[in-house]
Amino acid sequence: MSSDSGRSRKFHGTSVLNKIDLSRTIGGVSLSQLLYVLLLSVVFLYLLLPVIFAVLISFNPSDLYAFPPDGLTLKWYQAVFSRYTWISSFMVSFQYSILATVIGILLSSTAAYAIGRFDFRFRNLLDAATFLPLMIPQIILGLALLLFLQHFGLVGNLFGLSLALAVYTTPYATRSILAAMNNFDRSTEEAAMNLGADEIQTFVRITFPSLLPGLLTAAIFSFVVSYSNLQIAVFLQGAGMTPIPVRIFAQMQFGASPVIAAVSTINIVIVLLAILIVERLVGAAEALGYS
Repeated sequence: MSSDSGRSRKFHGTSVLNKIDLSRTIGGVSLSQLLYVLLLSVVFLYLLLPVIFAVLISFNPSDLYAFPPDGLTLKWYQAVFSRYTWISSFMVSFQYSILATVIGILLSSTAAYAIGRFDFRFRNLLDAATFLPLMIPQIILGLALLLFLQHFGLVGNLFGLSLALAVYTTPYATRSILAAMNNFDRSTEEAAMNLGADEIQTFVRITFPSLLPGLLTAAIFSFVVSYSNLQIAVFLQGAGMTPIPVRIFAQMQFGASPVIAAVSTINIVIVLLAILIVERLVGAAEALGYS
């Protein structure tokens, strides 16, 4: 068989696709635009369908996962907020997520500033090392952090769990800050120095405000990743401090309940509020590092 035989083969639908006139307009809109919108709608519907299902189930008066809902009720939300175990899990998750965010931002901003600003011998190695928490399976990472932190007595307490999750959030935060640094115009720093500002004044008045959207995005990513993490939290949790993902996982062992759907909906609202705060403060494009 000739080595070029594979190259000579054509996709059977090519002739059909060639007959479609994508420049044709329907109601003043081109066919290509309609197909693009349709494709995006299908993709977003596929991604959001589980979320929509969970939200609707949380308002279902039935004790079972019935879909579509038989009616609307808030009794499952009342059940969540009337139980101390759920309130405690929410509070614990907020506490370690905020602490992990602060620690992660300090580590990530230092690494990102060094990678994006200076040229040193192990720069590429440091850049690659920031991806390690993503490359290692979370179960293995959680076990490794458990074995490491137990030597310092940091297993089963809030600070140890925050440190462990800060390590996992480092790749997300570092990439967000680096994106902001790559879109930062350093000529503004030079202009400030030419006008008499020293390095500290330039950083405080020029550099930091320009990188603030990236820092806020990194903080939101770090908070969301820390708040929703299960694999690491299940290893580092302690007595009397059960994170919300671990609580959901434990409750699922006894069967599905609309209470879990209500808790999931509350978590979805928390994440959406975090995204909305960033959008209102700095805008989506600026937060992602685009001007």
